[in-house]
Amino acid sequence: MLRIDKAGPESSLRIQNESDLDLAYLLQVLRRQKWVIATVASAVVSLAALYCFVVTPQYTASVELLIDTQQARGLEVMPQLTGIMDSAGIDSQVQILQSERIAKAVIKELKLVEAKKKAIEEGGNSFLQTVGGFLFPFLVRTTPLSDYEIERGQVDNFVNRLKVKRVGMSYVIGLDFKAADPVLAADVANQVAEAYIVDQLEAKYQATRRASVWLQDRIAELRDQALAADRAVQDFKARNNIIDTQRGLISDQQMSELNTQLITSRTSVAEAQARYERVNNIIKQGGVAGTSDEVVSDVLNNEVISKLRTQYLDAVKREADWSKRYGPDHIAVVNLNSEIRGLQRSLFTELSRIAETYKSDLEIARAREQSLTKSLEQLMAQAKLTGQAQVELRELESNAQSYRALYDNFLQRFMQATQQQSFPVTEARVITDASAPLRASSPRTPLIVAGGLFAGLVLGFGVGMWRERMNRTFRLPADVERYLGLECLGVLPLLPSSVATPVAAGQSAFDNSTGIMRQVTSDPFSRFSETLRSVKVSADVLIHSRSVKVIGIVSTLPKEGKSTVSANFAQLIAHSGQRCVLIDGDLRNPTLTRRLTPGRNVGLLELVFGKATLEEASVVDRMTGLRFIPAVVPGDIVHTNEILASEQMSAVLDDLKREVDYIVIDFPPLAPVVDVMASTHIVDGYVYVLDWGSSNRDLVANTLQNAPKVYEKVLGCLLNKADLKALRSLEDYGSKYYYHKYYASYGRDS
Repeated sequence: MLRIDKAGPESSLRIQNESDLDLAYLLQVLRRQKWVIATVASAVVSLAALYCFVVTPQYTASVELLIDTQQARGLEVMPQLTGIMDSAGIDSQVQILQSERIAKAVIKELKLVEAKKKAIEEGGNSFLQTVGGFLFPFLVRTTPLSDYEIERGQVDNFVNRLKVKRVGMSYVIGLDFKAADPVLAADVANQVAEAYIVDQLEAKYQATRRASVWLQDRIAELRDQALAADRAVQDFKARNNIIDTQRGLISDQQMSELNTQLITSRTSVAEAQARYERVNNIIKQGGVAGTSDEVVSDVLNNEVISKLRTQYLDAVKREADWSKRYGPDHIAVVNLNSEIRGLQRSLFTELSRIAETYKSDLEIARAREQSLTKSLEQLMAQAKLTGQAQVELRELESNAQSYRALYDNFLQRFMQATQQQSFPVTEARVITDASAPLRASSPRTPLIVAGGLFAGLVLGFGVGMWRERMNRTFRLPADVERYLGLECLGVLPLLPSSVATPVAAGQSAFDNSTGIMRQVTSDPFSRFSETLRSVKVSADVLIHSRSVKVIGIVSTLPKEGKSTVSANFAQLIAHSGQRCVLIDGDLRNPTLTRRLTPGRNVGLLELVFGKATLEEASVVDRMTGLRFIPAVVPGDIVHTNEILASEQMSAVLDDLKREVDYIVIDFPPLAPVVDVMASTHIVDGYVYVLDWGSSNRDLVANTLQNAPKVYEKVLGCLLNKADLKALRSLEDYGSKYYYHKYYASYGRDS
């Protein structure tokens, strides 16, 4: 929206974009459009009430399901498939409940398609369908619906009526179903829960069955792979002469045993060597040494040596006793000594034999040691040869063990899946069954009516704003100030038809005491007259520095009442006792001349061009003393603007200024012609007349924008032909604006 601001003493012209809506403006719109808002709100509320009256009541039944992952854990034979369900899992269950699979199962179970077919065959239609078919017959289908279309319609209707939601952050899922029949609503809600549980059981059964089939195939494959891996191990052992036992490889066991035997053999060799060497030392000593305790201790385990040693010790003891008793030369002592030497020789002979035995044992031990050493060396050589083979063997054994473990694991899974297939479980259970509701859930009449009222108020306010936006006219004094940046000097009421009746053709308005041209004199206390007095006061204030005031009356387009305003304004000034001249400056369409002085042949043109004097070119009103200079135009004049801008026109006005106090000029409209723009140098100020509720704001703004010199001299605007009753409804103008600013408390409301 364009608006013009007049700022500063130089009255610079500025175009602004009106986009801000302040609270005061919104309140004004609300007040001005209150009946429109009330009408729209009433219509919307009526439609809402009508909807509540004609719509079929709907009943909502509710079911609550608990997704409990712990209830079946004690019966679960495949615990790896169970766990705590997260939020996404619960949301997934909500989507499953809303799926068409569940919907079709319930529709099939309750035979809703058959019920719909029966209803169609019986020809039952709702009130809305009947009204819609009557108002829009081209939308009514004539061909019967197919079974598929009926089914799809039931599925879509079912999905739309079913509402599933998670209850807070719990594992509870709420399920609501809406239907016209409360019993049907409860049956459908319970059946949906049952269908969901059955679907979950079926899904788990199918999953375990497919898992069993897959596991069975996988087990067969793993069994073949495990057998092939074991066979590869055995073949590799056979090719590489590797014999395995529970304690490891045979070669490793043999090496361990041979190593133990070799250690034992070496110990035996050392012991035999020691015994043999000891015996040899005893033999080499000979004599009495052969009967010493050391020798006896070495061969104590020999019975012969033990017996001879006993005899020897006994003989030595007796020899010592006898020698002491009988003397060494006694025959008994000599014989006894001979016996002792015999025993010594026997001991020596036995020791020699034993030495030969020890020598034989030593040789045998040494031979055995050599044999064990040779066998151990052979096994070590063989172990070195089979070292690389054992590395590959361990790889083959590892593969075989892996395949065997996989085979055992899948075999266990297969047995579990087989048991699970025979006993499926589900995590869902019903915790609240649906029952037939006692009251309808929709329509919610109070809520719908309240919502309709709110929507109606909003829509009405929107319509009011639209009407305000679409109305590009001036209806309030504030509109003049808002969109033009000019002061509104007053509001002229629309005169009654009796007053506005024009005079007879060819008769001068000056000849009558009443009429539209005589309003200020015939009814001086009317609102019309008081408004023009305020215009005069404003003109006196705004151009107070000049002794003579030349005031031009202009409008944007014809028939906006500027001529009527000019005549009454000039008569008001003259009737107050001041000298005033009224000039018809509209040389294109001299309406004022035709009304005030019809039939005149001398006027403004003759006066300007010096062909007539002021007395010859003017007419004086006997009632008010107003001098009127008509515009007698013999035909179409091309350059009327040049006449108004001429020096002769300026000279005429200068002469009039010396004789009168006010000069009022009725100019042609500003938009069609440029005459007004050519008169800015001879006019002190303009009064801009706007047709109330008719003058277009954009046209007026653009017109003034294109005539900046005129705009600078505009004293203010008059809203003409206003409907006061409508004006009071738009704004509290009668008690606030008009009386206090213009009319006070002394005029008559007419």
